[in-house]
Amino acid sequence: MRKVICISVTLLMVLVLVPITQAKPKPVKITDLKVGSKLPYEVGKSLEVGTKYYIDRDYTVIEMPKELVGIQWIMTGNNDKNSQGKDFLSFKVDKPSIIWIAHDSRGEEEKGGKPPEWLEKEYEKWMDGKDPVPIEVTDGNMATFNLWQKAVKAGKVTIGGNAEAPAAGHGSNYMVLVEEDQNAAVDPQAKLSTTWAIIKSQHQQ
Repeated sequence: MRKVICISVTLLMVLVLVPITQAKPKPVKITDLKVGSKLPYEVGKSLEVGTKYYIDRDYTVIEMPKELVGIQWIMTGNNDKNSQGKDFLSFKVDKPSIIWIAHDSRGEEEKGGKPPEWLEKEYEKWMDGKDPVPIEVTDGNMATFNLWQKAVKAGKVTIGGNAEAPAAGHGSNYMVLVEEDQNAAVDPQAKLSTTWAIIKSQHQQ
C-alpha cells in the first residue's frame, strides 16, 4: 500500500512540474517558400542576439524574449515593406507549428499606427499586461518589433503583405518566426503511460 501511495505522489509531482518547464523552440521543415516580390527570402536556423534578420539590411537583434531565443525564422526583405496581397508569402511546414509575426511597432495602435487586417484577425498579439512583448533591434527608426502568434496544422501557411489594408504607420517589413507546436505534438494519454512506465521501472530497481 505504501508503495502504491509513493508511486501516486511521484506521478502527481511529475504532472504538476511538466507544464511549468520552458520548452526550447524546435525547428520544423519549411519547404515551397514563395514570395510575391520574387525576392530570395531565406530560412534562418537560429534567431538570437546579434543575428542579422533581413536579407537586404544589416540590422541585428539587440534583445528578445528568452522563450524565443534560437527560434527558426524566415529572413524577409525590408524592400518588401510596402507589399500587398492576402497571399504575398507562402510556405509549407511538415508539423503543427506556431507562426510568429514580428511586426513594426510603429504600425500599431500604441504608436498611432494600424496593422494589416489579416494580422489582427488571424493572430494574437503577445502582451505583458498592457504592454506588447518586443524584439529590440538596431533599426533606430523602428526600435522594436511587436510579436503576434497563431497555431497552424502541418501544410501550407499563407501570410499577407506588410502594407495590406488598412495598414498605416509602418516603416519596415515584418519577419516570420516558426517553431514546432510542441503542445499539439503531445498525446496526453501516451505521455501519462510513458510517465507511469518510467516511475514503475525506477521503483522495481
